[in-house]
Amino acid sequence: MNSSLALPGHDRLTHPVLYIGTMNTHNLRSEGVPRVPRPRRSSPAASFLGLLLMSLAAEATAANPPNRTASGSSVTSATTSPPPVTKTERRRRTIPSLSTCAGIRGNGQNLFAHYGALARHIEEYGAVTCAAGGSSGSITTFLLESMWANPSLHFCDFRLCRRDERAERLALMLKSVIGLTEAGVFEDAAIVGDFVNDFTAAIDGGNLLELLATDGPAGVEAFLRLLRDFGPLINPELIELLLSSPDPVFHATDILEGLQDGVQFIVDDPAVFLRTSVLDFDEVASFFGVFGSFYAAYGPADDDGMLEWLGACTDASIGLTWEELALVPMANGSTCGSFFRGLFNEYRENFATVGGPNRAEDPVGRYLPVFGVTGVLTGEAVDQWQEARDAWIAAEPIPFEPDFDDVGVGYWGQSRELLYMERKLNLFYEEEFITEQFVPLGPATWREVLASSPAEPGFSPGVVLSSGVVSVGGWADPLRVLPLDALGADTTIAINRLGGVGGFTVSATELLNATPEEIDALYSTTDTDSTFSQGLEEASGVWCTDWDGQGSDPNLLFNDAYNSPLITSDSGLLDPQRGYPNVGPDFPIGGCVPGLAP
Repeated sequence: MNSSLALPGHDRLTHPVLYIGTMNTHNLRSEGVPRVPRPRRSSPAASFLGLLLMSLAAEATAANPPNRTASGSSVTSATTSPPPVTKTERRRRTIPSLSTCAGIRGNGQNLFAHYGALARHIEEYGAVTCAAGGSSGSITTFLLESMWANPSLHFCDFRLCRRDERAERLALMLKSVIGLTEAGVFEDAAIVGDFVNDFTAAIDGGNLLELLATDGPAGVEAFLRLLRDFGPLINPELIELLLSSPDPVFHATDILEGLQDGVQFIVDDPAVFLRTSVLDFDEVASFFGVFGSFYAAYGPADDDGMLEWLGACTDASIGLTWEELALVPMANGSTCGSFFRGLFNEYRENFATVGGPNRAEDPVGRYLPVFGVTGVLTGEAVDQWQEARDAWIAAEPIPFEPDFDDVGVGYWGQSRELLYMERKLNLFYEEEFITEQFVPLGPATWREVLASSPAEPGFSPGVVLSSGVVSVGGWADPLRVLPLDALGADTTIAINRLGGVGGFTVSATELLNATPEEIDALYSTTDTDSTFSQGLEEASGVWCTDWDGQGSDPNLLFNDAYNSPLITSDSGLLDPQRGYPNVGPDFPIGGCVPGLAP
């Protein structure tokens, strides 16, 4: 397919910390294209509804909700603008980049594993300054770029930090994401938990569905009461639909049955791409945008406090998990964990009171060459989806049967980098399935990414993007290393898990009419020519975590990934700076080594 969409011009923005990107690190040719990268080397999902339900409650009333379209199905931007750019910022020198790119595989509520693997890698090899991720991987990519935007990362005692100092600070910031789970974000968890328990009991016990079957109008009213109790987290489009539906019993029943399947990661009906979402994913984007604003020091940031924390805790943090680091004492009588929690809670309260720029409004790639990723419908599939979606809203459902040739994997980012990525994919990987599926989505705000890539089938319908295609969720990108490899990075790593591609991804792909042969070409762990296996083969190193085995506990997820093996034969990775032992080629783990079955 390889749909080349028109990429409107988008000037590079700068900041107190310099943008680091391909345009600054290569000699530009007359046509403005970076130099050709080295040839290809020869060396060798799930939903996060639980995380959102538990965490959004404490933030939902503080976040500024974005403007919504009448349909509610397309992403719109809020009015808050990013900080202005000053002349001083423009004059700052560039910093060499593309030393390391990370392909971050989405993993739903298990995203805390990302931060463990990234923190360990950065401590041993230096900063990761380029990344791509879909689903929850897009959230991690967003936060990584947000951290890089913080001036405190780059200035040590009134001077520019050395590269090793900057890397150590970045690793500490990544560890601190686990601290957010202890920083009052979940202070309303008991209230939300009671609701979730009641809601789950109502579905699992068949109460609402039974009531809808025996007394439809009463069942719809009971569903509406439940939704209103849930407050600002609920998608207002859903309530509007139930109030105006020509057949509210149909819609209530279909949504509840779909949600019942969704919490079990069952996707066996194309209606998963059509049903109105229960959660307001624009609100989700605002929520994570505040996290990004905190890490980027936007708005009411305590810069002195952040510098004090980084200065006191960075050296002590090396080799420690967040659980261990949080107990390290500071000279001011606090600990690294409690001082960080105070920084975030104060910021959160001030942001809710006085406001500030939400980093979700920033363009993707403002500070680093990073890319959001999602599965997309293109061409005739867009019209077919819209027709089926309209029919579902009218309570007259029709089959949704797209041609898989019109299904691709879309990348958001800066225009020139996307064009360069596409050219090099066509040059080095012309015959590969990943090149055929590559769809450059062009520039967009992080709000568009965060409101669509994590919006997975079973919890959200397709989302119409600003480029005109329809996002169907970041599940479609389990391991996409080759596009990053095409950028010409010195090192490309993958954040992965053992076991290969899960059933959720395969089932969603089947619903989009992929043939068994196409599914094998994408996801096979035993076929070394599959897209998944090629990603493992072309990566300089693969961090092989066991995130499905940690019960979604943030500390366990981080700790497992922080101590997971880095599978590599790359000479540049075989000698870690601090002697981390779990590095080398001799880890025969299925799903992390090409050709090995799980």
